Amino acid sequence: MIKTNKIWDFFLTKNSLNRLILINVALFIGFFILKLFFVLIAFLMNNPAIEMWSEEIIRYMSMPAFLPQILYQPWALLTSLFFHAQFWHLFFNMVMLYVTGRIFMLYLSEKKLITTYLLGGLCGNALYVAAYNCFPAFAPALPTAVALGASGSIMAILAAITVYKPNHEIRLLFFGRITLKWLMLIFIAIDLLSIPKGNAGGHIAHLGGVFFGAIYALILRNGILQQNFTKKKKKKRTKFSTSFDSGYNVRNMSDEEYNANKTQQRQKIDKILDKVSKSGYDALSKEEKEFLFSYSRQYSK
Repeated sequence: MIKTNKIWDFFLTKNSLNRLILINVALFIGFFILKLFFVLIAFLMNNPAIEMWSEEIIRYMSMPAFLPQILYQPWALLTSLFFHAQFWHLFFNMVMLYVTGRIFMLYLSEKKLITTYLLGGLCGNALYVAAYNCFPAFAPALPTAVALGASGSIMAILAAITVYKPNHEIRLLFFGRITLKWLMLIFIAIDLLSIPKGNAGGHIAHLGGVFFGAIYALILRNGILQQNFTKKKKKKRTKFSTSFDSGYNVRNMSDEEYNANKTQQRQKIDKILDKVSKSGYDALSKEEKEFLFSYSRQYSK
């Protein structure tokens, strides 16, 4: 009963991470139902060729490496980031997306998660297409090669949060605690070593996602995206009151009071995140969870 409630809560929770996972799952379920339908029709019509229609759906949703084909299939730039044709491919990708996405949202907003997922996946597709069209080793496979799955986007999310918080620790089953920077280096090494051994397009797409995620996180850490909007934010902040138990109303604050209050909140959130890193989310008190939720809600708007 508890597990059923948790699954139901997951479907009802309105956040960007859950929505990304649900889109991936929904597309797979839709494809699986169509595949079963084709098998049934092929049997009833005594025409085994009908079963191959599912292969056409895969090609329709996947990212082709052949440049002329992309012109006739532009939607694949996006559909390939959410589509999986095999259950275990979907399962492992969604587990990875859930883990990395939760860490990402501890420090960055839901909007940035969506940005990283989409643009990171697109960057992965771009590097995959470029590699297959530039290197002679891929020439024999070029006309039929396709890429699909969320792994490029997931690697972008992992790379972004690794560059943003490289010393954040996670606990891996059988391996114990490891910081994100070492985990990221292991994944990069695996992808580089795996390119000559099979699924080269997938591993190249991973590296494209890593490249975008790392650059995007560096931009966020250096505040480049915020510099042009500082004045606008100062004007807008007087329209809102804080979401925390600070006892202040931003509308009545001076700049000095506002900055002092924000510093106090930031110190408190850092302590909570350190506690999450060391002991996990469940170790937080109810008050700490409510504060973390309120903080993330404010900066996801």
